[in-house]
Amino acid sequence: MHDSPLFFLLEILYESLKNEAEFLLNVPNQVQNIRAELNRIQCFLQDADAKKPEYETVRNWIADIREVSYDVENILEKYTHKIVLRKDRSIWKENIALHNIGMETKDVMSRIDNIRRCMKTYVDIGIRTLGQGETSNSAAYEKSQWLTRSYSHLIDEDFVGLEEEVNKLVVELTNEENDEFHGVFAICGMGGIGKTTLARKAYRHIYVQSHFQAFAWASISKQWQARDVLQGILTKLEPENRTQINMMMDDELVKELYRLQQSKKCLIVLDDIWSTNFWNSVRHAFPKGKGCSKILLTTRKKDVCTHVDPTCFFFEPRCLDAEESWKLLHRKAFPRVNTPDLKIDLELERLGKEMVSECGGLPLAIIVLAGLLTRRPKVDEWRRTRQNLNSHMSGESFEQDGGIHGVLALSYYDLPYQLKPCFLYLGNFPEDQKISARRLYQLWAAEGIISLENNQGEETEMMELGEYYLQELAQRYMVQVQLEETNGRIKSCRLHDLMRDTCLSKAKEENFLKTVSHQYCQKSICCSSSAKAISTRAIRRLSITVDNDVQNYFSTNDKSFQHVRSAMFFPRRQTVGEGTTYPLPIFQGLCNNFTMLRVLHLEKFSFGDNLPKAIGNFVHLRYLSLRHSHFQRLPSSIGNLKYLQTLDLRVNFFSYLTMPNTIQKLKNLRNLYLPPSHQNTHKLQLSPLSQLDMLKNFDTQVSPFRDLFKLTKIQKLAAVFSLEFDEMEEIITHYLTLKTVSLKETSFRVYYRFHSEKELNILKLLIGCHHLRKLDLIGHISKLPEHHFFSQSLTKLTLRRSGLEEDPMLILQKLPKLFSLSLRGNAFIGKEMCCSQQGFPLLNTLKLQGLPNLESWRVEIGAMPNLIHLEIDGCKKLEKVPDGLVCLTKIQEIIVIDMPETFQTRLQEVQGEEFYKVRFRKIFDMKKFPNIKPNMLTSGQMFGGLLQTIYPSTVPKEWKRP
Repeated sequence: MHDSPLFFLLEILYESLKNEAEFLLNVPNQVQNIRAELNRIQCFLQDADAKKPEYETVRNWIADIREVSYDVENILEKYTHKIVLRKDRSIWKENIALHNIGMETKDVMSRIDNIRRCMKTYVDIGIRTLGQGETSNSAAYEKSQWLTRSYSHLIDEDFVGLEEEVNKLVVELTNEENDEFHGVFAICGMGGIGKTTLARKAYRHIYVQSHFQAFAWASISKQWQARDVLQGILTKLEPENRTQINMMMDDELVKELYRLQQSKKCLIVLDDIWSTNFWNSVRHAFPKGKGCSKILLTTRKKDVCTHVDPTCFFFEPRCLDAEESWKLLHRKAFPRVNTPDLKIDLELERLGKEMVSECGGLPLAIIVLAGLLTRRPKVDEWRRTRQNLNSHMSGESFEQDGGIHGVLALSYYDLPYQLKPCFLYLGNFPEDQKISARRLYQLWAAEGIISLENNQGEETEMMELGEYYLQELAQRYMVQVQLEETNGRIKSCRLHDLMRDTCLSKAKEENFLKTVSHQYCQKSICCSSSAKAISTRAIRRLSITVDNDVQNYFSTNDKSFQHVRSAMFFPRRQTVGEGTTYPLPIFQGLCNNFTMLRVLHLEKFSFGDNLPKAIGNFVHLRYLSLRHSHFQRLPSSIGNLKYLQTLDLRVNFFSYLTMPNTIQKLKNLRNLYLPPSHQNTHKLQLSPLSQLDMLKNFDTQVSPFRDLFKLTKIQKLAAVFSLEFDEMEEIITHYLTLKTVSLKETSFRVYYRFHSEKELNILKLLIGCHHLRKLDLIGHISKLPEHHFFSQSLTKLTLRRSGLEEDPMLILQKLPKLFSLSLRGNAFIGKEMCCSQQGFPLLNTLKLQGLPNLESWRVEIGAMPNLIHLEIDGCKKLEKVPDGLVCLTKIQEIIVIDMPETFQTRLQEVQGEEFYKVRFRKIFDMKKFPNIKPNMLTSGQMFGGLLQTIYPSTVPKEWKRP
């Protein structure tokens, strides 16, 4: 069925018809008639979607309905746009506009009427001949089940039958005898066979991690750029030199990468190389022949392997045999069953083995097929799936891809109607990019792809629904997800490259989305020579990967873009630092062309000093992201965006943003990300934003702290508090600790000295807030409160300049959910510290920085059993390595900065069989940062100490700390 995007479009129209009614006072009957007709059409299409018809007649009138729906939306928004921006408010002109709407809606109603008659005729001749396909699993959409499901779809968890190949690859990579013969190891095979999984298993293997000194993984997209790849690899091999690497010329990148591979044992993975042209562009950066460094590449083409190195060590993963295929399908289709010898219905097993045989032994195809079957436990449901699979396999080239595209296509067609646009929307994002789950939910909501009936603007419910839908896609193995380590919720997701191909293919069929890479943009997108790259007719969404020649993308006054509703611009360079920006000199022309946008995503663009005031022309925007972009002033016209739901102003860190108070006009705002650095001369008023659900980077030096009292719907808050005692007491006792507040998750940075008993009591109230997740305390604390005063939900704690004389570990190690702990800049001024047995049960990251008096640190056996990352920086008197360090079986990385040579020597000496997988790195050397001056990182209103939080290792101790 090819009509799924229409369903959520109709829902958008309902909202448009309701929201714009104030502008259509003279045509209420036409509006209500359109709504009623569209409602009847939607009911019919939902039924048709459940039956999965493939008839051309159905597809044709569905296309007609879609065009009518687009026209209705265009009519409404065109006149809304004129009314909102009108300067002459004469009744005469308004009546003319309303009259025109009435005429156009009358024409639309006539077209809808014709379609309805055709549909009725179609039903009369026997819609039930479409078949007895199952309905769209409304029962499966029970939220009570959602919360109990296991995440069996995590990235790279699925692995059957290839264990021996992993071991073989690991042995060859770590065999020092191969240094004389092989520098390149190649994994070659068809898409979906598990090349990347095999490479990642070997890459993460403990023997490999202990054998090599430096590691880099590069995913080579189809639109690769040699500079981006080399820059990304070098940054991963030498993260301490990121600043220098970003400024290197191309030849400098080549020389430095070449030198590094000769001086260190490096393992570099080049994943998914598509052509020999790629290697021709980067080969001079890799030493030829023997050496300690290795290249591990994956590709679908054998000629790429031999072109890179005719003597390369060649791996060709085999397809799974029938038994292994069934084992994998069985495991994934019944994820809740832990018993490997589970007895299932013989007919189910027969059908399962028949279906899995169509997958050609390709793990990806088998896993996706399992996603279809996992919610269909009955024999007749498997039988219908078998029939559908046969129909989609017909016409597939089995020899070419093992039938995998047929399985992937079936997985899409099998989606309930509300999930199809959710899946297609993932095609907006560049290849291999991790997609933030929260950003995705916000985009879905902005476009009306997810909505709740009678939700009364409850954005939190909307976000929960978004997570629910994303998990549904993950449960079907259509996306791979990464979980938050602290709460187990979905953090990000990504698409397998073959699944992304399916996504883009279906998006093209549905006319849902158009993606444009920088390769197509040597001339204007709309010029005749670029017609094959993109056709703007009826396109509603554009996803564009841009380059420095962005001024050539669009002509200044091209009106053909007025129908585009979503424009997402991504920088070509995904591997460089967050400060990288791209010029956008034609933003004014962009504003003139894209007048009907609901979504505008601009990442890492430079606008000069001022964001153009024409941003206020986008009156229909629901989502605006300017993350990591550069400009100094936000125009007052931002107040025109009355429908805006999400505003992301987390600009480039070195952009000192001035914000106007017209932001308080954005009454529909749900998610507000304020900039990290401000230079406002006035207080930013936020109290009118009563619908806010999430507020990030709130700062009491920028906005009145009492504004928070009026934001009664906020559930997620990140704030910086720099207050006097009376103010601190008021915000804690009259807001943060009240049971009536809606807060569910908070993160605070607090600048205050807690000396007196009264001040310590306020501190106890603060750290005991049930919603507190992250806390950064900056200032003296005369005595750390006992562990029972701390919130049981606290996951991250940073103490700076606390001046604690007693060992804080004795208290902090009892916090049950503490995941990350940082003690910085004289947080502890005592001499001895101990991590006791069974202390810190969930601690993942520990940073000890700038503790000048620390002489002895004891780690008892059983302490910190889940510690993975350890950083020790500037503890000049600590010379002995804790004996218990070797018992930390999960530790993966130890970073040592500015420590005595005796400590570093002893740290290397403790390496043995128990400690062979730890990576040791010394990453800071001020001589490598000649362009950074102390006055760039001093304290003040602009930075507020954020740099020390984000990049603490780049701030020398002699510089001023906030």
